[in-house]
Amino acid sequence: MGSDDSEYVLDAPDRGWNHEPSRAELFKQIKSPAYTTDADGWLTYYNEAAADLWGYRPELGKTRWCGSWRIFTTEGAHLPLDQCPMAVALKEGRAVRGVQAVVERPDGTLIPFLPHPTPLRDASGAIVAGSNVLLPLTAQGSVLPPFDYSGDDWTEALPPDLPDSLELDDLTGCLQRTLAAQADVEFGFQIDCERLEAWSSSEAEKEHIVRQLESKRERQRTLLNKRLDQLQQRAKRLMAEAQEGKGTARMIVDPRNTLH
Repeated sequence: MGSDDSEYVLDAPDRGWNHEPSRAELFKQIKSPAYTTDADGWLTYYNEAAADLWGYRPELGKTRWCGSWRIFTTEGAHLPLDQCPMAVALKEGRAVRGVQAVVERPDGTLIPFLPHPTPLRDASGAIVAGSNVLLPLTAQGSVLPPFDYSGDDWTEALPPDLPDSLELDDLTGCLQRTLAAQADVEFGFQIDCERLEAWSSSEAEKEHIVRQLESKRERQRTLLNKRLDQLQQRAKRLMAEAQEGKGTARMIVDPRNTLH
């Protein structure tokens, strides 16, 4: 035994912490985003790195399964929080590994990550808590497939220019979808604001989230307005070309131009 061994004091078992030295202190030393929940999935702790990843500070004891504002699969499908990896780990009583997902911050920023949710058990084997370490991934990571975002905020993936092959009938459909997307943006913003009204967190935190939501909405509005301008310009050009084509056709068949 080393000379310092006698100075080590074994902590008394924390309540619900598997009869080991304080895991709470252990989690505080983790540099990667990490958080814990109780057996029912309610958040009991998260570190600064997790708050940075999520883009806000969720309420302990009132936020369930994870602190992500929204989660998507790597294919772009929205993943309800009660189906997130931590929820699966606690409901099925097993560690979840090898699953990738994409977290969305309130401002719309998308960050792919690799979760490591693990159920924690007491001496009898009963699940008493859950822990999760989140490893953010980069687009260059070999394990990350291309993320084709096709969720509610599909405006983020709008191409900068319209294909040259679009005709008037195609433009009508594009216009309808763009107008519908504008309505979805406003509706989504209102839903998120109503979600905040039920929170008991500080007004400063609520204002922080609202600013992020407004930033996201403004960015989406800008993209959609740009798309509407493109559609209008393309429609004018196609209509002018169509009128010019009709004029040429009339000149060709005009009986006054027929030789006798």
